Amino acid sequence: MTQMHQPVGLPGSVVWMLKSLEGEVRAVAARVARTIVEILADDTGPEVSDHTVFMAVHSALAHFVDLSMGREAPYVAIDDHYRRIGYRLAAAGRDRVVVDQALHVATTEVWDELRKRAAANELSAAALNAINEAVTGYVEHLTHQVDLGFEAGSEARDQDAGVARARLVDRLLGGAEQGEVEQQAAIAGWEVPDELTVMVVEIGERQRIARDALDDVALTRRRPTGQVVICPADQADTVTEQVRDAVPEARVVVCWPVPPGDVAAAWRWVNRALGLVRAKVIPARPVIHCRRHRTEIWLHAEPVMRRQLAQELLQPLFAETPNSREILSETLLVWLETRDSAPAIAARLGVHPQTVRYRWKRINDLFGEALHDPEFVVQLTLLLKASVPLWVAGDQSDFRRYQELTR
Repeated sequence: MTQMHQPVGLPGSVVWMLKSLEGEVRAVAARVARTIVEILADDTGPEVSDHTVFMAVHSALAHFVDLSMGREAPYVAIDDHYRRIGYRLAAAGRDRVVVDQALHVATTEVWDELRKRAAANELSAAALNAINEAVTGYVEHLTHQVDLGFEAGSEARDQDAGVARARLVDRLLGGAEQGEVEQQAAIAGWEVPDELTVMVVEIGERQRIARDALDDVALTRRRPTGQVVICPADQADTVTEQVRDAVPEARVVVCWPVPPGDVAAAWRWVNRALGLVRAKVIPARPVIHCRRHRTEIWLHAEPVMRRQLAQELLQPLFAETPNSREILSETLLVWLETRDSAPAIAARLGVHPQTVRYRWKRINDLFGEALHDPEFVVQLTLLLKASVPLWVAGDQSDFRRYQELTR
């Protein structure tokens, strides 16, 4: 026997209101679907198309109206539709929260539409309560169908090698335990090497490097900060070339080799290096090798601490005029790094030795005996190495902060 849903037994005033909605179901469904697509565009991916979202909303809304009118309305087609949606999302490795969010958005939008119509028709509180219960019960039924589909899709997903590769990337980036990483690697048919190279590829929001553009040894997945690529360390050069061939305009940041347990840290390092490229601290090139910029990556690991130390240790420089601050900081950093004579520093800076002596006298006036304190000198060296490139790149936030604090 075909499964039927019994009429919801709504008050006559509610039935009359829903009767007026019947001819506008398509337009209302289109508005609700657009809202869902806009909110979930970055999360649902291609597995659930805009048309699928519209059809899900339209069929459910039309079915609910039919039930409310007391008509025979088989649930079979609706159930199958929502189970398929749950299955697709689960099989694609999507989080269950995406489904919950979509259902919540749809329910909220539909309820807002019904509430406006109820106010226009001056429905009583009892009538509003009745329709609220009906909508809630209907959504609970649809949610159950999605749950059934999601459970089936999850079981299929666990055996799917392609999805397992994506989950393996997530486990590695999340710092999962070795056993969990090895389990996903076994499902994916991917052998975990002793050392891995992690890359972040800076590409456009709508760009994506296809997995078949890279060797099977490479794992890749789109992330909010860019596309991650993970491969055996001895294949890093080959995979980097393949990435450049796939997206020639992209910038690739490549970390030094790390054991599997340090992939999460390497992911932080490549993203920090990419941020420093954008801040003009690291020179912009098509391929950035983090090994050459380890000092900068390390020194910028704690930006808040750098800012605080700058306000504490560099106050004498901040009180200088912009031009004086620039030439004194440059001279001081060269001296701290080389401890060379005035002529040697002058040759490096391209100025006269007497100019360096004049600057050094001013530096001694500003910092005095502190320059004879080994701990202060170490902190000052690291602080200037981290800060001067920012200042040269045009970042004036340290000086503005000093001015605000000294007003």
